[in-house]
Amino acid sequence: MLRVNGELIDPNLLEDAFARIKSEAEARLQVSCCERDPEFMEQAEEEVIDSVLIAQEAEAQFPDLPDQEIKERLENTLKEYRKHGASWDMLEAQRDSLQDECEANLRMEKFLDGVLAGKTDVSEQDTRNYYRDNEREFRTTAEVRVLHFMKSLEKHEDPVLLLEEMGELREALVDGADFEEIAKTETEKESGEIDLGWITFDRPSNPIESIMFTMRLEEVSPVIAYEHSYHILKIAEIKAAVVRPFEEVQEDITHRVEFEKRRNALRDFAAKLRKGAAVEKVDFSGESDDSEESSPEN
Repeated sequence: MLRVNGELIDPNLLEDAFARIKSEAEARLQVSCCERDPEFMEQAEEEVIDSVLIAQEAEAQFPDLPDQEIKERLENTLKEYRKHGASWDMLEAQRDSLQDECEANLRMEKFLDGVLAGKTDVSEQDTRNYYRDNEREFRTTAEVRVLHFMKSLEKHEDPVLLLEEMGELREALVDGADFEEIAKTETEKESGEIDLGWITFDRPSNPIESIMFTMRLEEVSPVIAYEHSYHILKIAEIKAAVVRPFEEVQEDITHRVEFEKRRNALRDFAAKLRKGAAVEKVDFSGESDDSEESSPEN
């Protein structure tokens, strides 16, 4: 468990940060990243420590807020909950916790107004620089329309003979035979479907997609063994990936740059707070724990 300046941190905060960081990495890489769990946990700890230090500083700078401001924020919050169907009985039961939440949010807003003043402004040059440096992020996803037929290994006693038969069919296709005609006759797909339609390149680790998205228009694939079947593909149409125009993504980039500036400013501020902070890892199991502590400077 973490303790920051004497405050014990809810382990759920750490688990939530860890789960988010890991899922973002896995979504980006499209692979399981369990072997990187220690790395993700370290990132989560750093993130939580920073957020706690900032929250503590906000409370130190704004210990008391005007009652009227808290009341107005609470009233607006209650109205929003009511718009979304919350009952008055439920809201009354949670009034104290909602008021505490409103006070904390109001305090943080006042604090951030000071810390971030002038540090999150985004110019057009900022957005153009981001567009230039991260052009790949604004590429559309390639698509192909694929014709296909397959034969199931489970329906044939001799897989070697089946592969030879598929090889002969491919040779005929490469020599100019009509793909759709052969596919309709030969496919063992239960639905009889031979046109897979438009497929988006979003699974680069999938062996079928890694082949089809490196093929040329009208090209016939080699025989592919995949999921207990042999497959042959033909690329009927291609929509190549293109970079979206700057004007089309400028608003999105502005939000991204503003977020990055905000994040970096808060990280810099938290780094200054760490110099005088006491950060520990504590163990309440009854055994002594090697704590990591940063003591306030003398």
